[in-house]
Amino acid sequence: MDPATVNSEIVTPVIANPQAAVPMATAPNPALADLQDIIHPDPIGAWPWAIGYWLVLGLVIALITLLVIWLRKRARDFAPKKAAKQLLNQLDRQAPSYVSDVNSLLKRTAMSYLSREAIASLDGEAWATWLDSYLPAPKRQRIGALLAKRHQPTPLTLAEANELHELAKAWLASKATLSAPEQNLVQAKGYVQASGDAQAKSQASIEPADTKQPEAQC
Repeated sequence: MDPATVNSEIVTPVIANPQAAVPMATAPNPALADLQDIIHPDPIGAWPWAIGYWLVLGLVIALITLLVIWLRKRARDFAPKKAAKQLLNQLDRQAPSYVSDVNSLLKRTAMSYLSREAIASLDGEAWATWLDSYLPAPKRQRIGALLAKRHQPTPLTLAEANELHELAKAWLASKATLSAPEQNLVQAKGYVQASGDAQAKSQASIEPADTKQPEAQC
């Protein structure tokens, strides 16, 4: 048999029925047509914050506000002492009026914190005691003796002026809150001083009378 005839007989049935080699498409399932894609939930965002975050934020803001108020109050409270330190450094320690200048500076500074009535009347031992109460313990019992020399005609020595400067500087550097001196202490000091002055005047007035009595009797 001719090979060409064999090939034509084999190929012919295939060409005669071309649909036999193509698979048939399946019809779509109506139930699957109603299905939708899977919907994922939206990602969780940072906003709005939970109540805990708001509480923490409010607490932080409150603390910052209180800190700013405290710092401003502290700066305002120490402003007079800071200015007094600058004036103290400008005073001439060898000037005859140095003691009076330091005493006046301390009183003006004290009256910046307390009433004038509470400070202006302080003098002598009462003034020194009140100043000592705001000095460190090793530096007490000295500023009163140095300030008392402002009533003397001779000025302070350079060593005494330097000591007074350091005592005044330490008093201005104190962080303690100034309080008005106790009235009973001030009155007691004033009474003792007034009694001493009155007693001295009475003795001075009696002595000439005593000296004249023998002359009269003679």
